[in-house]
Amino acid sequence: MGTTAGNGGSARRPRVLLVDDEPFIVTSIRRLLGTEHEVIAVSNGLEALAAVEAGARFDVVLCDVRMPGMNGFELYERLLVTAPEVAKQIVFFTGAAFTSEVRAFFARVENLLLEKPYDPSELRALVRKLASGGRDVPSKR
Repeated sequence: MGTTAGNGGSARRPRVLLVDDEPFIVTSIRRLLGTEHEVIAVSNGLEALAAVEAGARFDVVLCDVRMPGMNGFELYERLLVTAPEVAKQIVFFTGAAFTSEVRAFFARVENLLLEKPYDPSELRALVRKLASGGRDVPSKR
């Protein structure tokens, strides 16, 4: 996933899909990443799945674990079937306690998990690296 468009090689802003139901988080991440990235926000997994299934493409997916409707785990499982390359792009984040369900999920997947509150400069650097195609990121926790 490069960062240039096909129209004469002009640069395009990397696209980030943000999946979170908390307006404050959405606003803060948009402010944090919006100068370098196009941030598309949806409030649950169903909306994210619909966007991907409609053909929208993203360089990075930031997804909360706990949301009403379809949560982050369910979104991941559905994307494994319909768009496995997108499932691999997900960086999860949570402010919830690490329940046995959360621990079991992250024991079997390779995706990164960031804990809220996250360090803004670290999140910006991580998204920049992932959006540019870098996949050799720090361990998942």
